[in-house]
Amino acid sequence: MLAIDISLSYPGFKLDFAQHIKVDGITGILGHSGSGKTSLLRIISGLNDDADGQITFSDQVIQDDSTFIAADKRQIGFVFQDARLFPHLNVEQNLAFALKRSRNKGLSLATISKLTKIDALLTRSVDKLSAGEKQRVALARALLSAPKLLLLDEPLSSLDNKSRGEMITLLKDIHQQLSLPMLYVSHSVAEIQQLADDVLVMEQGKVIQMGHVHQVINQLDQSIASSFSQQTSLSLKVQQHLINFGLTQLALIDNNSHDQQGRKQHINLFSNVINQPLGSFTRAYVMASDISITLDKSENSSINNIIAGNISEIRRLSRNLALVYVDVLSNRFAVNISRYSVEKLNLQIGSEVYIQFKASAIRHL
Repeated sequence: MLAIDISLSYPGFKLDFAQHIKVDGITGILGHSGSGKTSLLRIISGLNDDADGQITFSDQVIQDDSTFIAADKRQIGFVFQDARLFPHLNVEQNLAFALKRSRNKGLSLATISKLTKIDALLTRSVDKLSAGEKQRVALARALLSAPKLLLLDEPLSSLDNKSRGEMITLLKDIHQQLSLPMLYVSHSVAEIQQLADDVLVMEQGKVIQMGHVHQVINQLDQSIASSFSQQTSLSLKVQQHLINFGLTQLALIDNNSHDQQGRKQHINLFSNVINQPLGSFTRAYVMASDISITLDKSENSSINNIIAGNISEIRRLSRNLALVYVDVLSNRFAVNISRYSVEKLNLQIGSEVYIQFKASAIRHL
């Protein structure tokens, strides 16, 4: 458990953070620039000693009115937004320098290099590395200190989509293999959706939402939801690959209800091909702007995903737009439509409707 009760004031900004965070998985911290995310990580790591209050990590007080454990003694690793490698040293020399300064004995340099997939980069000059390669080296350097907690401050912000996907897969693997808890800061809902188990949402130095990743993303607080692209976050089971048609069949499973045979209820969905094994679960999302609502289910449509649900909420977003929430099994889909359509279809809370979206609308990072 990471127990934090701190405050920090700068001209024009104040951070007030009082939370208990269960650090056994990956916790995402979502928020816009200036919301206090980076300041929070710097305080937890010991890089900022200006904050007032107390931090307890694994039953040890690492900071309070009379105690301040230095950053290099906290056993907390940090991966920055920029890799911060020494440009005059090659990759192996950067890692050897970090290992020499480490107070904790953990995995060997060779093991960490293999784990982070940088074996082929060890003799490479830092200035010859891509942005993605630099971040993998920075990750390896942080792991060499044998941390009990890893902090990551928007480490993918400078990467392209391919490199971002590879890095997220790598972080998941490292978390599982080392049982290493992580706090992952980002302003990208898609990154948080793919990586985190639980999420904190910060705004103006305060936590305004906290909970499971799907719950938080699907119910982003109204005060900031309009600033992010509204979407529905889902966990889907890979059922079968229809390779000849370029599709994968997925199951949206309801863990809270069962059929007469005692099986969990589910709905089949179709997406573009997902390269994951049968039976595995994948995280995906559907943008609110990619979903439409109809009162009748068409049996003759090119749209592959047409599913029944009930309207649970209707919000007015602007003069012309509305956000409609439709409950399907135990999931809540967000749908952006015009206010004209709301009136034309006479949509009301409790209305039985169908939502529909193409296979290509089910997205991954």
